[in-house]
Amino acid sequence: MNKLITLAFFLISLYTYSQCSGVQSFTLNPPPSSGTYNPGQTVTACYTMVGYSQTGTNWIEGFDLTLGSGWVSVSPQSAPANCGGNSTGGQWVWRTSVTSTTTPIVTVGPGYFFDLVTDGNPGNDFGDFGSCTWTFCVTLTVANVCTSQSLLLQVTAGPDGLWGSYNSNSCDNVTPFTVFNGTVNSVPVSLGPISHN
Repeated sequence: MNKLITLAFFLISLYTYSQCSGVQSFTLNPPPSSGTYNPGQTVTACYTMVGYSQTGTNWIEGFDLTLGSGWVSVSPQSAPANCGGNSTGGQWVWRTSVTSTTTPIVTVGPGYFFDLVTDGNPGNDFGDFGSCTWTFCVTLTVANVCTSQSLLLQVTAGPDGLWGSYNSNSCDNVTPFTVFNGTVNSVPVSLGPISHN
């Protein structure tokens, strides 16, 4: 009987603190070659999430990017569309960092985050309300190095109860979605013989 009660509490805790992200997908242009990109190469990454479970009335607050050391820069290309916000509107903005006003205080970024009251601070308000399709694109540049550095690219969808100002921790169990986990191509280019005529 004790095992049954323990199992029941475990399952309830999984439901209560579940991941709220919807179905996630991505595109990389150009696609990698054998799990690598060449030094100095520019890549466009587009991420899509369909739906978001508003457990505990958490709304989607943002999309945080985790980048490996082989990416020398990331810049915004196109922001997600406003799914619903609320009657005051709101907008998706690119920020290099956002600090929540919830407890515990969390800082994330770079990425796209929802600024409901359009004051430039997505961390002090609620997220984008609704369950629709969010798509954004970024441009990344590979470091101009000849060593096999990490080109990890992950996107984490986070709730306003963790990254904004809402007071619910029902969606705090955020898990990164891996878009790419390759390396910088460290194989030197073979030029062949050089003629000095």
